[in-house]
Amino acid sequence: MPWLTVVPLAAVLAFADGFWVTSMRGAVGAVGRGQGPFTTWWHQSTVLVPLYVCGVIGALALALRWSRRGRQRRLGLLATSLLVVLAATLVAVAQMAAGAAYDYHVQSDELQMMSMLRGDCRADCLERLRQDTMWLQVRATGLGAGLLLVTNLGVVAWFVMIFGGRLDAVRRGRRTARGLRTSKPPVPYAVGALRRLRTSPAGAAAELRGLLAATLVGGAAIHVAVAPEHLEEWPAAGVFFIVLTVLQAGAAAALWRRPGRDVLFLVAAISAGPVVVWAWSRAWGLPLGPDPFVPEPVGLPDCAAGALELSAVVLAVVLLRRGTALAGRPEMPDHVSRLAVTAVLAVTVIGIAATQEGWFDVVQSPSSAGSTMTTR
Repeated sequence: MPWLTVVPLAAVLAFADGFWVTSMRGAVGAVGRGQGPFTTWWHQSTVLVPLYVCGVIGALALALRWSRRGRQRRLGLLATSLLVVLAATLVAVAQMAAGAAYDYHVQSDELQMMSMLRGDCRADCLERLRQDTMWLQVRATGLGAGLLLVTNLGVVAWFVMIFGGRLDAVRRGRRTARGLRTSKPPVPYAVGALRRLRTSPAGAAAELRGLLAATLVGGAAIHVAVAPEHLEEWPAAGVFFIVLTVLQAGAAAALWRRPGRDVLFLVAAISAGPVVVWAWSRAWGLPLGPDPFVPEPVGLPDCAAGALELSAVVLAVVLLRRGTALAGRPEMPDHVSRLAVTAVLAVTVIGIAATQEGWFDVVQSPSSAGSTMTTR
């Protein structure tokens, strides 16, 4: 099996599907099971990654078997992709259905208890409420199945693009069980692009600098979005994020004006510093602030900013090590650079959107302004 395809694809499918499973549970599930959605999504998605790996392997094995029955004809890319989508959707729907059944059991007991406390709901009334609850779970599962199917189609299509319009059921370059010899193993475009950096100079270096600047701008945008919240909670933290925003924006501008080694060292330091501070604050807690040595909860904005900062560190190190060898070589393929920029933009938008929860609360209930805070 092409493990370089199976494991990343299964992991992304697990976390993408886990988002909808957790969301539907929070919408129609039992009250107690809807608490801590981010932690629930993270833990359950991680636990289910091996199950998705089995599903993807089963789908690729079935595609290989069907292609052999067709007198060694290659099964079409669309059919192979749809098999993977179907396998992942079945796993996610089974998870959602099991959760809905448990939620119905809990909600049914709660209805029984409420009817006993109130005393104004007879047996037929209680049975009707239970039926309504059951059909609510059934309809929610059906809606979730549709959302899961669309999401899995998008994820698999994204991976097909990354792998250059291929989704192979066997690793090329190895012999199959029947002695079939295939060609060279597929390499994702992202991996291929990094390999080409060893021998690629000017055009690739310019594109990497542009991507590095994009990660800096994305991180600065997320930091400026969370600065007002931290100014209210702890002014020193708000000032830190404002200064960090200015430094990242200035470093991005310097990359375009004078892309030298000193600027790359500065970019690496500016990007690595916040990641270290963030990891320390989440693991042991900072020695300063309103709650010294109390670990802070992990949030979506800080994860998005951390991903961009880690990417900036990697890009800066690559440019520092290969800077002299990256001059005069051809640029990366258009689809590679566009996919990379799209990924940076997507992470930035997700991080900024996750900081707006308090703003929506203000619109819905002015009295609750400031009651919801998103941690960075």
